[in-house]
Amino acid sequence: MKKFLLPALLLLFTVACMAQVDVNQIPKWYNEPPKSIWKIYASGTATAPTVEIAEKKATIDAKVQLARKVGSVEYKRKNKEVIASEVVKAELRDVKVERKMTISNQKMHTVFVLVSMKKKHLKKAKI
Repeated sequence: MKKFLLPALLLLFTVACMAQVDVNQIPKWYNEPPKSIWKIYASGTATAPTVEIAEKKATIDAKVQLARKVGSVEYKRKNKEVIASEVVKAELRDVKVERKMTISNQKMHTVFVLVSMKKKHLKKAKI
């Protein structure tokens, strides 16, 4: 039971912090990443007490979303328990941060990040 408490509290904390962001402040490219014949895009977000940590976490989130788009996703259950884990297998090359936006409220900072990868790397990245 203790294993579930910490992740649940962290999730609740993140959601509570995100709730402070006005929906109208969220950049359009976050919910609707651009489409291109040359690149594939993904967006991520994170909230943290410092801008630096929020940026790092948001960039990781965006890269995970990109990996989900270009790789394979496998779901595993542990000993028939309710706990499930997600394994994403992908090779990301030449990922660039295209856009970044920070919204600061009180002592928390929410960062939105848009990353891209050239589609020519997809053939090489197949696992």
